[in-house]
Amino acid sequence: MELTSRPFRNLDQQIDILRQKGMLIENDDYAKNVLSKIGYYTLINGYKGLFLRKNDRGNIINPHQYINGTKIEDIVSLYQFDKKLRAILYNGLLSYETTLNSELAYRFSEMFPVEYSYLDINNFKHDSDNTVRVLKTISSLTTKIEQEAHKRGRNAIKHYIDSHTCIPLWVVTEFMTFGDLNYFYLNCKDELRQKIARDFTLKYRKTNDLSQSNAITPEVIEHINHVTNMFRNAVAHNEITYSKVINRGPNLSSVRNILGQYDLRLNSQPGVFELILSLRLVLDQAEYVEIANAIKQLLRDGKEQFNPDTMSNILNSMHFPEEYEFWL
Repeated sequence: MELTSRPFRNLDQQIDILRQKGMLIENDDYAKNVLSKIGYYTLINGYKGLFLRKNDRGNIINPHQYINGTKIEDIVSLYQFDKKLRAILYNGLLSYETTLNSELAYRFSEMFPVEYSYLDINNFKHDSDNTVRVLKTISSLTTKIEQEAHKRGRNAIKHYIDSHTCIPLWVVTEFMTFGDLNYFYLNCKDELRQKIARDFTLKYRKTNDLSQSNAITPEVIEHINHVTNMFRNAVAHNEITYSKVINRGPNLSSVRNILGQYDLRLNSQPGVFELILSLRLVLDQAEYVEIANAIKQLLRDGKEQFNPDTMSNILNSMHFPEEYEFWL
């Protein structure tokens, strides 16, 4: 049988490879346990970057060699750190998803109360640039209804088909992903987007006990949705999150200005720090404070687990400034 470029390696061979690259493994049983439980690819390939030696220009040396003193426990700690980070972010992302869901369903149904108004292209903003996008959204909603209607068992859509003359939008949105909600918002008429942005502005001022602030505009909601959607997918699929960067991210300077943090420099390619600041505008203050405090505690624990250089690299990967506790 012809060998592949990446042939199978048993646990003993995997450990030998790590030792050859300079990793300290003091307990083979422990190493075998974590490698079998998590997987070499997920654990090592996913989290080794911070622990690899680099040349004078900051580029990782090939073939890979680990920084002197690197233990397998260090990589496991980073894996566990990222897992806890995803759990914290998930709560905030899910909360905003629920709020956006409710906002879209309420405001759209208020403006277009006719049955199945969400399947009428005339109720969306459509022109030569985005007509196809609107049609895709309507097609997606139709497909979603059809799929749920033919599933075994009971669900809300089947109930409304059997017992009512129409399936309201607030029922359909319960079956939409955040990506679906994002595209639905993008296709809404400007007047509707303005109403939703105004609702978020008033909510932000009320929940933060502010008499005034810069308004949250429809474009700001659009930017927040883009960042949130990208991280929502990463968290849901257990992707590496602490170092996730949106390469073609939106300009979040408007988020900084609404928060009144004019001296804060945000990265043009959003990471975890930019995500958290964005969520601050659309979550209740109590929800945001809970998330911010959990993040701060996670980072304090990290300082106990990792050496200063590694911890500094983690913060840089997350785009956290040194004085992050002040900005959060």
